Amino acid sequence: MSKLYIIIQTELSCSLIIKMLYLKYWTSLIGSVRKMTTAIDKSSLSKLRKKTGFSFINCKNALLQFENDLVKAEGWLKEQAQKEGWAKATKLQSRPMSQGLVGLRTNPDNTSATLIEVNCETDFVARNQKFVDLVTTLTTVCNNHFTSFNNKKISLEKEDVNLIVSSDGRTIGDLVAYEVGNIGENMALRRAVHMMTSSNTTISTYVHVSGDEINVSENCQLGKYGTIVEFERLENEDKTLYLVADPFHVKQQICQHIVGLNPKTVGSEDDEPVSNKDEETMLIYQEFLTDPTILVKDVLKENCLIVKDFIRFECGERLPGEDL
Repeated sequence: MSKLYIIIQTELSCSLIIKMLYLKYWTSLIGSVRKMTTAIDKSSLSKLRKKTGFSFINCKNALLQFENDLVKAEGWLKEQAQKEGWAKATKLQSRPMSQGLVGLRTNPDNTSATLIEVNCETDFVARNQKFVDLVTTLTTVCNNHFTSFNNKKISLEKEDVNLIVSSDGRTIGDLVAYEVGNIGENMALRRAVHMMTSSNTTISTYVHVSGDEINVSENCQLGKYGTIVEFERLENEDKTLYLVADPFHVKQQICQHIVGLNPKTVGSEDDEPVSNKDEETMLIYQEFLTDPTILVKDVLKENCLIVKDFIRFECGERLPGEDL
């Protein structure tokens, strides 16, 4: 092979490389110029921000990238939020979460209810509408999941409850991670409990809101404290129910009492309390919240009621063997 041939081939190769780099440069430059010169449709920007809740700059960049295509821009934003959410959730998971909300959803026929707790780092985020919407969604997802099993009582901790799948195919863990990326603060669904009535019982529920009322759907309540209480009506000697009106008001007072006085067990009249500490933790031996001159067991007896079981959640409370 002659030296002249080698020189010609080398020059041709260099020329080709230069042309490829030149083409790549102009392609990139044209793309950048196109993005800079693309006019952002203000109506599309407003719709995208309202629908996704993302910042002005993120929505603007998405519309620039996809030339005002709302569907593609929204899809890209959600994809990025999901990726960033998991990354942030992993990065922030060691940060303490003592704030948040409990969510309560009662089924229309009042035969079952679901109570969950979702935590975040600050009270500011707990009052944010995005967080309120998240807790509402998670309460509904959990309730739909639990009611499909027809079990009397189901209790799940964080690791298991985050595996529940929503109607759109995403897990609860995915839904939370998405909002972590969106809001930028550590969040987690900590626990969830579902209670169902039996043939001779009813349930009553109560949520205590600390601060301003939270606007949610009529079947879902949010607050800092929540309870589900299962009641049974007493029978007379003929095994028929006493003919008295359903004491709804009294049931609500018992629910409020459980939230306020925080009993640990129902207690039984067959086992008298042996110490003041027992009286403080057994529901039926506590002084009634609205009338301290009588005990809860006296209120129940007067209204022909028995408390069979109850669940009480306090947002941010320390659980046995767990630190927030």
